[in-house]
Amino acid sequence: MASKQALFSFGVIADAQYCDCEPAIGRYYRKSVQKLSDCLQTLNQHELSFILDMGDLIDRDFSSFDKILEVYGQSKFRVYRTLGNHDYAVEEDKKQQVAARLGMHESAYYDFIYLGWRFIVLNGNEVSTFAHPPGREAEKEAQEILSQMQARQAINAKEWNGGISGKQLQWLETKLEEAKVLNQKTIVMGHYPLYPPDPHNLWNDEEVVRLLTAYSQVVAYFNGHHHAGNYGQKAQVHFLNFKGMVETEEENTFAVVEVYQDRLWVKGFGREESRELKIG
Repeated sequence: MASKQALFSFGVIADAQYCDCEPAIGRYYRKSVQKLSDCLQTLNQHELSFILDMGDLIDRDFSSFDKILEVYGQSKFRVYRTLGNHDYAVEEDKKQQVAARLGMHESAYYDFIYLGWRFIVLNGNEVSTFAHPPGREAEKEAQEILSQMQARQAINAKEWNGGISGKQLQWLETKLEEAKVLNQKTIVMGHYPLYPPDPHNLWNDEEVVRLLTAYSQVVAYFNGHHHAGNYGQKAQVHFLNFKGMVETEEENTFAVVEVYQDRLWVKGFGREESRELKIG
């Protein structure tokens, strides 16, 4: 019998991508201020436990954080963030300040537990050509990986994607083992899609998918980055790509996720679709 009472609920916001810039390629950067404000006013009317932000809070310029974080101050709820590629589209001498500006540890990957559920937040910018000052060893290694991917014509071999390191993968596996031992249902979150295959996916998407689907307590992976949104299921894991707020001039997009023992109910607002994600 399906459970009738939600255990808890949380909000989801993806890709506000604010800057004080003219519209381009279907993105209305300045409009994100009002859309985020409207979104938060709606979410504030719900009994939420927290909000998940899928990254790309800004489009460019470190100073853009000031305005959009001021808007986020309207939230009644704690916000857990992941970082996106555009969050690093800042002045070179500011790149190493991005995580701290958003109240995050420098590694920008972490986990937390809420009512016996484990939430794991990944940092898909760790291996990338844009999150490190140019000339650093990390930037050179990322460029080499990207070149190798391009040589084999990988569909996600794009400079605006990134990957996670072996160290972060090991950390992820450790956290999944902890959740298994404690019998904690688990939701994983990152900026980049993992599945289905797509040009926007994390560089080492297949590796992470194999890891997540190997643990039966993992029920979902949530992300942003691909503004059109997407959905797929592999094994027991639902892979849900939330739509980007910066797209379209007037219509908003965000969601409330209600958590039940046997399902997740995604209540979409604006362009975001509502859907039921069953838990086996």
